[in-house]
Amino acid sequence: MNPKQLDYSIFEAVSNAIQRVWTTEEKELIANDSKLQNHLKESLNNSLSDTCWHQVNYKIVRDLSSSPNFSLPMDIFEDEEIHIPF
Repeated sequence: MNPKQLDYSIFEAVSNAIQRVWTTEEKELIANDSKLQNHLKESLNNSLSDTCWHQVNYKIVRDLSSSPNFSLPMDIFEDEEIHIPF
């Protein structure tokens, strides 16, 4: 997969709220690309109201991120799952 396809695959994974298995290529790209990490952080912050990130995807991306700032103001995934009432 080329980098553009990997980017698309990663953003598709975090935006559909479904836990999935991450490929080694995706994990390496996240871990080594600070620009992508920043883009993912922006995506996370922009989607907090609709909670489209699955908690497992969030934790994987957070753990792979070299940025100590890749976390939520209040970690919405630590204590309980968010239930959307619609």
